[in-house]
Parts: sequence; structure tokens; C-alpha cells
Amino acid sequence: MSGSDADTTRDFATVRRIVRTRITQKVLADPSSPIHFDEEIRSACDPLVREAVLEAGWAPFHYNRAVDDLVEPWRATLLWQSQCREIASRLEGWIGDEAPVGKLPAMFAACGAAALVTWLPQFRDARAAGPEHEKRRAVDDEHLAATAALVQNALLLLTAAGFGTYWSSGGAALRHPDVLARLGIGPAEELLALLFVEYPGTPDDLDRKPGKNREGRSSGWLREVTLA
Repeated sequence: MSGSDADTTRDFATVRRIVRTRITQKVLADPSSPIHFDEEIRSACDPLVREAVLEAGWAPFHYNRAVDDLVEPWRATLLWQSQCREIASRLEGWIGDEAPVGKLPAMFAACGAAALVTWLPQFRDARAAGPEHEKRRAVDDEHLAATAALVQNALLLLTAAGFGTYWSSGGAALRHPDVLARLGIGPAEELLALLFVEYPGTPDDLDRKPGKNREGRSSGWLREVTLA
């Protein structure tokens, strides 16, 4: 085997290991007594999180979204410890009875950082039927799929850097227009992912809830076709 072949095999094994070791796990802390990471941990981890999200932006996308002189169809908003703790304590008061907050305050109280990933629909308001409408819907599907690719890139890069992660939809609470506005996210963007990042040094005795579907995974969804 040539050196380049050996490098390819090693790279494939590394990426496969990261894909398989990435897990979905909620980490919860009491919002009235949140976890606090010292300056040494934050100064080491915050730049890695920023770099992982930036590098995730090498995800493929098909169409130039052309908003604010940017070609990408996505945006990402980073929330560091201070913002996460403020959201943990204030989220319920921000929206009152308009939407349930669920476990979000507890997750914001436990994470080291979080990232809100949004995408920019282009033709969602198009109501016309026919081929032109289908084409426009396909463009938006491309924008959404590209943003999902960025999210997966970020999850894998964060896993490779030693962080725990959880992909939340944000629920009705984080999708509430008033909450998004407080976080600097405008009405032209739609929230796709709220990524919670677990920092090293997170206490082991916190409440942890693993993803529900990991043990049910299979390869039955893979098909191969022989054409006549």
C-alpha cells in the first residue's frame, strides 16, 4: 500500500470513529444553581467552539443566497457562558405562558456554550402553483439541506475536539419571535438547530438523558439497485 493509500485509510478510520462516537445527550443542571466554568476552561474551550462552527461552514451549498453580501444560506449565533446563564434564568419570564420552556433552562444552566444555527428561506412566501413554484421550493429545500450539513459538520468537529453535544430544535420557546429578537436573530431567519456544547469539567453527577434512538439504529435503510 502506498503512503497516500495509507493516509486515506487512516483518514477514513478517523472520520468513521468520530461519526460513531458522537452521541446525543441532554445535560441538565438546576437553573437556580448553574454550572460555572472558570476562566482557564473558558479561555481554552471558547476559541475551539468558535473555530469548530466556522470550519463547519465548509458545508456544501448550491445557491448563492445573496443576503448582506454573503453567499451562505445560513447564520450562526454563538452564546457563551454568561449569555447561557442569563437565558436559563430569564427565558420563562421573557415569554410567560406563550410557550413552554421545557428543559431548556436546565440545559442552558449546564452547557459551556451554545450555538443557534438558522437558515434563510428565499421563497417560502411563494403561493403560486405550477413548475415555477416547484422550482422555488426546491431552492429552499437546498438552503435547508445545506444548513443541516453545516450542523452535522459542527457536531463532528466538536466531538473531535472532545466536547459533548446535543442538537435541540429549540422548541416553541426559542422559536418565539421575541426571544429570537433578543438574540439578534431577525424575522427573515428560521431556527434549525440549537447546539448545546458540554465543556470538560462538567460534573459527572448531573442529570443526563441520552438520545432515544441510538440503540434502535440499523442498516436496513440502505438499498442497492440493479437496473434491468
